[in-house]
Amino acid sequence: MDEHSQPRITGRRAPEKGPRGDEGNVALSYVLAGMIFYGGLGWLGSRYLHQAWMLPAGLVVGVVASMYLIIKRYGKSDVTKNSREVGK
Repeated sequence: MDEHSQPRITGRRAPEKGPRGDEGNVALSYVLAGMIFYGGLGWLGSRYLHQAWMLPAGLVVGVVASMYLIIKRYGKSDVTKNSREVGK
C-alpha cells in the first residue's frame, strides 16, 4: 500500500466546527476589538485634545460596548431556548 493512501492518525481531535463551536473565540475577539477600537479613539482624542482622561474612558467604553454585543448575540438565544424547554 502507498503511504499517501492511508489517512494519518494523530492524537489530536479536530476542533468542533458549527454554529456553536467557537463562541469563546468570538467573544474574546469582540472584547479585544472593542478595546482596540475605542481605546484607539480615546488615544487619538487624548493626543490631539490634550485630555488625559480620554484613553481610559475609551477603553472602558470599548469593554462595555463589547459586553453589550456579546450579551445581545448569545444571551437571548439561551434564555429563549430554556424557557421553551420549561414550558413543554
